[in-house]
Amino acid sequence: MFQKLANFWLSSFVTERLLASPLFHRMAARTHQKVSSVTDKGSKASNDFMKAFKENLEKEARNARK
Repeated sequence: MFQKLANFWLSSFVTERLLASPLFHRMAARTHQKVSSVTDKGSKASNDFMKAFKENLEKEARNARK
């Protein structure tokens, strides 16, 4: 029981200190920007791939009908 209480107090203390830290907020903002950038690039590549895949599938379907 004491261990659970001590862990709760410690995690609360750490969380409050991080939320009060300007450095932590800058780091979080930078990380968010990098993750968003990677996600956007991946999304664009995925959309391009899906478009090419669909076009190829339609072309193959037309060729199979001939």
